[in-house]
Amino acid sequence: MSDAMIGFGTRFFMAATAGATALTKLAEVTSVGFPNEQVAEVEVTHYESANRTREFILGLNDAGEITIELNWIPGSATDELIQAAKGDGRVRTMRIVTPADDDAQMYTFPGFVRGYERTAPMDDKMTATVTIRVAGAVVQANAVADPTVLA
Repeated sequence: MSDAMIGFGTRFFMAATAGATALTKLAEVTSVGFPNEQVAEVEVTHYESANRTREFILGLNDAGEITIELNWIPGSATDELIQAAKGDGRVRTMRIVTPADDDAQMYTFPGFVRGYERTAPMDDKMTATVTIRVAGAVVQANAVADPTVLA
């Protein structure tokens, strides 16, 4: 039997302001992308590289961007929080918490809102996609009872 899980119950949190000590849960989230850390490669080829072959060393980590999809409710607390975060352009604390079970994990990282795309189709739900640039290290840990509190 498989140990696969569905993502139902995953939650996304964002600090209301830069430097805040508490996080606010975004409402109506339907999909969360996780940071995808990749290491840059730095070319170090020189005139005497063996067999005229390029040489590389590892560079710095880059956690990239994530996207969050949600049901868009104009004027809601979530809508206002995202608009404020995009408007001020400040780096703030973000957190993803996997579904609540014995092995729930949380991923905490600094980030800023790069984009907030909203759509209003004629005969379907209104949705929004939030693009967040991960602006530093991602810390993975066991989830805590109250993920809104920053230690």
